[in-house]
Amino acid sequence: MRGMAMIALLCCTVGAGAQPVTLDFDGPLPQGWDACGAELVDGREGQGLLVAGEAAPSMPMPGFFTGGFDITLHVRHERSMADLHFEELVYLNHDTEDLKNRIMLRKRIGTDRILFAMTNNQGKTKGEIFADDWYAMQSGPLDWAAGSWHELRIVASPAQGTAALYIDGQMVASAEGTQFPEVAGTLCIGNWSGRSQALAVFDDINIAPVGE
Repeated sequence: MRGMAMIALLCCTVGAGAQPVTLDFDGPLPQGWDACGAELVDGREGQGLLVAGEAAPSMPMPGFFTGGFDITLHVRHERSMADLHFEELVYLNHDTEDLKNRIMLRKRIGTDRILFAMTNNQGKTKGEIFADDWYAMQSGPLDWAAGSWHELRIVASPAQGTAALYIDGQMVASAEGTQFPEVAGTLCIGNWSGRSQALAVFDDINIAPVGE
């Protein structure tokens, strides 16, 4: 890896709209990003974003996501998935201040599986769970080698009442439901509100309206 450089803190706000947000970490970051300890290192091509230690990068979620979203990201762990078996690794987390409207993409502790789950803006706690089952969408066991790049993609369509998880271009889980996020809040990259860091390098993140 080349020498690491701290990403500058940005304090503006991403405007709502239907334009996709793309991050390749080789140029200026979109307005609204808080790097919060994340560092630039070698990525797939050019630079990537390392999220480890206490790093907690985040941004305002684009407003279009309540109509459906298609999010793709690429990740690389320096340790194999087997070596990370007893780590909880969060790749994406979104919620609002009341902890509802959640999107969670994570590897659960004590497993080698990746889970995609959502909640809406209803109920008294974190919202009603998509498909009434927090574990409705999860991959089979993954055997990722140390230093290998992988593509994660999550797609949700309120209009169709469907959601799906893709890994390396293959759909590995899908479900039907009505409990989609209804309010845009904060999107955390590689962490869950400052904990459960992904211990990974991120690159080529794309957040788009579903169908784009």
